[in-house]
Amino acid sequence: MGFELNGARLREARRYRRLTITSLSEKAGVSKQMISRYERGTAQPGLEVFQRIVRALQFPVDFFTGIDKFNYKDEGTYFRSRLTSTQSEKMPSETYKKAAGLVRDLFGEYIEFPPLFQTEIESKAPKAAAIQLRQLWDLGDKPIENILRLIESHGILVAQVNSGSERIDAHSGYVDVNEHRYYVVLVDVNSMTFFRQQFSLAHELGHFILHANSIEPQSLDPQEYRQLEKEADEFASEFLLPAQAFEHSINDNLMNLDEYIRLKMKWYVAAGAMVPRARSLRLLDADEYLRLQKRISARGWRKQEKLDGIMPPSKPQLLSESLELLEGAKILQARELSGILNKRYGVAFPTEILAQVIGVPMNRFKADIVQLK
Repeated sequence: MGFELNGARLREARRYRRLTITSLSEKAGVSKQMISRYERGTAQPGLEVFQRIVRALQFPVDFFTGIDKFNYKDEGTYFRSRLTSTQSEKMPSETYKKAAGLVRDLFGEYIEFPPLFQTEIESKAPKAAAIQLRQLWDLGDKPIENILRLIESHGILVAQVNSGSERIDAHSGYVDVNEHRYYVVLVDVNSMTFFRQQFSLAHELGHFILHANSIEPQSLDPQEYRQLEKEADEFASEFLLPAQAFEHSINDNLMNLDEYIRLKMKWYVAAGAMVPRARSLRLLDADEYLRLQKRISARGWRKQEKLDGIMPPSKPQLLSESLELLEGAKILQARELSGILNKRYGVAFPTEILAQVIGVPMNRFKADIVQLK
């Protein structure tokens, strides 16, 4: 037959495409029992079935026949969702995190990346941890104009990806590649305005500071996980809107939503996040808070607020700038990257995945048809 299908790779590609075993079996024209056996490694497909699987999943042939040449561990993922996301909606994150980690590991051989922030935060209480991190990062009590740039400057790897779900804003977690450890934050390319993105990234930063070194998210029951999400939100509120400075910036009329729009341009945070912050600081009582939430819904601000379009969402820069440097130094070209990753790590990723995790257009990976002699 000349090839051997790697069952773990088949399962990964199927999960990335968010297909069930049944749906893949229908596309490949083979029973679901056989797909299950292929994934477990207890059977091998014939060439014709193999070709149908490749066409159905749209991954390179080498992805399915390759074997890992590296030690890898995904330490779990923290998901921030507007609604409860389904298991199938979470599946692509596994592949995106792996791709980001391998690209970062490869680029790290040539690029001097900012070291990952590893200073121990004394308190695990969200508010105290946020205050201490502001002090460590010399932020004072000033607004944070761009939290994506801030966390990249402290070694956190951010990628914008298409999760294929309207429910997932962002997710994050550690990956280990050989002896190197990276913290990867994935934000959905379609789900956020700049102002919503600010809070989502601060939320993921909260998981990184409070939970990632001590808690495996997949081991938690729903109630425990909700508690972690609450703590990450509390961290994000304190980090983006420090209590005393935020309170001093507010005028008297907190029941006027336009006041929060004014503050939005000062603190770079959505009005929808500032109203709960005002409530947590007891600037609003329970009844006032409820009335404001109803007004937000009535104005349609759950999906889009006033002035949302004034600033585009930030784009990650660490990997895209690294690729520019490597191409400029003639170390590698984008079109060679998939092959280099396959040779070095034994994984041939589709161009669409590499383009997303690096943050460059897919046409950057196309080979030139004509070249200089």
